[in-house]
Amino acid sequence: MYNIEYCGYNIHNPNGDIIYRPKGSASYLFLLILAPMNFEINGEVILAKAGACILYTPGFAQRYQAVDEFYNSYLHFFSELKINDQFSIPLNTIFHPEGIDDINWYIKNIHKEFLTKQLHCEKQIDAFLRQLLIHLDRNCLKSVQETPVNSSLFPEFQSLRLQMLSYCEEDWSIERLCQLVNLEKSQVYAYYHKFFHTTPKTELINARIDKAKYLLMNEALQIGQIAQMSGFHDIYHFSRCFKKNCGCSPSKFGKERL
Repeated sequence: MYNIEYCGYNIHNPNGDIIYRPKGSASYLFLLILAPMNFEINGEVILAKAGACILYTPGFAQRYQAVDEFYNSYLHFFSELKINDQFSIPLNTIFHPEGIDDINWYIKNIHKEFLTKQLHCEKQIDAFLRQLLIHLDRNCLKSVQETPVNSSLFPEFQSLRLQMLSYCEEDWSIERLCQLVNLEKSQVYAYYHKFFHTTPKTELINARIDKAKYLLMNEALQIGQIAQMSGFHDIYHFSRCFKKNCGCSPSKFGKERL
């Protein structure tokens, strides 16, 4: 469970104020920078602009100073497990995740729970903090990894991906995908892999298998019907894909689940 030691939401210190903890702190410190600050990290001074973040590990030296206005949100927290054993968030360095408003929303709610101490506040804080760390992990990947040449296409591909996986039983040919994003085949494959680190075919088959697993719990349905409803128009192809993904036949899976 994650526990908050202390936290602050949209905090203003005196202009030019300095925070200096040469031995760090006993807890993790997550800092959302809302006005430019200079950070000294391993002897190097780094200017962090508004929207940047840093996650200090326990015992790591902390020294930062506001360029002018001192304005940030922060969380001092404890974790039973090491953060880097659970997430791939950069540690003890400045990073630039997307969704800053969402990040501050999580901090706002954690701050509220921490102050008001309502019923089940510890569990609620743990839930919000886990969601924050998941958000950072998902969005930091875009900052750390190579940015696709045309990253403006990302929202369009996100929408396409959600539509395809939501209606996986439909015919999702490469021609249809190309038409929806107005790109050539090679471009669709390249951008899909850049954005999601997989292929449309792999994700579509996995989504169809997941739907088939759910349908197999209904004894009123025959295997052929389940294959069709899941987007497989050839029962033999369905059985091969299912066995490859699940290690057994659809009929055996259904019997074991029931």
